Amino acid sequence: MSLIHRTVALLGLVAVLGETPIIVLAQPPQTLNSPTDAVDLFNQGVNKTQQGDYQGAINDFNQVLKIDPNVIEAYCNRGLARFGLGDYQGAIADFNLALRVEPNHADAYNNLGNVRVVMGDLKAALADFDSAVRLDPKLVDALYNRGVTRSELGNLEGAIADYNQVIRLDPTLAQAFGNRGLIRSQQGDKSGALTDLQQAAKLFRNQGNTAAYQQTLSYIEKIQHSPNPNPSTQP
Repeated sequence: MSLIHRTVALLGLVAVLGETPIIVLAQPPQTLNSPTDAVDLFNQGVNKTQQGDYQGAINDFNQVLKIDPNVIEAYCNRGLARFGLGDYQGAIADFNLALRVEPNHADAYNNLGNVRVVMGDLKAALADFDSAVRLDPKLVDALYNRGVTRSELGNLEGAIADYNQVIRLDPTLAQAFGNRGLIRSQQGDKSGALTDLQQAAKLFRNQGNTAAYQQTLSYIEKIQHSPNPNPSTQP
């Protein structure tokens, strides 16, 4: 039976929508030998997290860790639940505990970086995303999050490089096209910006994300009617 449930924390389309990070629990569990009751508790904790019952999830993951203190993903998922409650220090502690068990756990670094972003420590977050990408160069979530962070820190070329890699790995990630388009607009590349934003709008529409689709259309219109577009400037 299985306990591990890969944790992913994707930053939202910050430059376009101003969203806060989203907690996503994804990927099927991987095999791990553990008692049946620990497996059941773990899955119960995942379900509670998805339902927004963060404290209940924490209680379940606590029980899992009493049974087996080496379950990395129990620490990560408990960290995400604490993140959901706004307990950022507790979340950081959990991701660090996961890294103590497995120092090469890329997802833990990615999630750790997301917490630091919310806390406003972008330089520390960038170091965490760097670690995640170093350990897993194809980890789309970390590449994307590093792109957002690099952009916030003013490294636009570095951000574009990350979005380029994200798009190569996952050409359906509308946020990457949207953010790359906004950076290109800031750099004066009106044609490149419109191409990216139009692709982002198409993907958002196909994915049923109406709010993001409409917001992206508004930026397209703004760029089309501006000789020197700067979509981050509010009208």
